[in-house]
Amino acid sequence: MATLGERIKSLVKEKGLEQQEVAEILGLKTSTFNGYVGDKREPTIDYLRKFAEYFDVSIDYLTGYSDVRNPYLTHLSEEQKAFIHDSKNIMYIELALEIKNKTLSKGLSKPLVG
Repeated sequence: MATLGERIKSLVKEKGLEQQEVAEILGLKTSTFNGYVGDKREPTIDYLRKFAEYFDVSIDYLTGYSDVRNPYLTHLSEEQKAFIHDSKNIMYIELALEIKNKTLSKGLSKPLVG
């Protein structure tokens, strides 16, 4: 099972950045971030969330509990994932979520359009 530090180190390398650059982006002291990478420190849940969001992986993946980077999107095509991650499309994603929540709150089990 991979450790948190091993996963972070690998993800930093994938981004083509240095650890101090990622530390700065995430608002951490380099020494603190290096402590996480070296498995000498454990981040708070808030920082685990920040890491997961920044690297676009699940917390389970970060902590070595799972080898699936993002289990919530595995059923989607690459094109769909790209659409979701494109910041220009955020209003469409928010609209879809609003429609879903309104549909669920009304107890409807079938789609409104058909």
